[in-house]
Amino acid sequence: MANLDEYLKERRRLHDIMARESVGEVLQWYDECADLYDRNVNSAGFTFQKTTVEVTLEYVKDKKALILDVGAGTGLICEMLRLQGYTNIDAHDGSQGMLDIARKKNIYRKLFCSFIGTEPLPDLEEGNYDALVSAGVFAHGAVYYESIPLLMKYLKKGGYLIFSVSQLSMNKSPRLTKEALSRLSENWQETNICSMVSVKDTFHINKELAFVYTFVKL
Repeated sequence: MANLDEYLKERRRLHDIMARESVGEVLQWYDECADLYDRNVNSAGFTFQKTTVEVTLEYVKDKKALILDVGAGTGLICEMLRLQGYTNIDAHDGSQGMLDIARKKNIYRKLFCSFIGTEPLPDLEEGNYDALVSAGVFAHGAVYYESIPLLMKYLKKGGYLIFSVSQLSMNKSPRLTKEALSRLSENWQETNICSMVSVKDTFHINKELAFVYTFVKL
């Protein structure tokens, strides 16, 4: 319980950092708190990771599909997918500290560390993945919808991008509202980049609302 209390206290500090939308400080927090995060994330009351995996099971039927876990952290999503029979999974995260813990678990095929913005991601092959799965990465002070066309480049045609966004982040940043995503998605469809397939309601932590979106590459 003491470790969980410490983690929840640190999460409150993270929220203060995210409110400043300082990506460098956010990544520093994850580097510094990677071990604390890994030991406590399953006990903190989160729901969105499970929903993200459920949506992945709905759209990615081939258990041999090549999946990129975007914002992989210490490997929670990968561990959940492996329990469902998926083993062909790569990790991408902006925090080397988080990836160092994930690497020790020997659950990923490859691991990549870089910040997600609008510039090409080092070492990733375009058109390579059947699905990109991202839980909790689109958030104020982290990654914004403007990065979605970039992420689409790494999908095969017909591949899926599945990602979650909390209502808190939608409230905190105009770049993450439902309206912003709707406007951008209309443009992406018109320019033959991708199309929104579905949105599923869930919870982020405890009873805080979140949403899991699915887009398909055109």
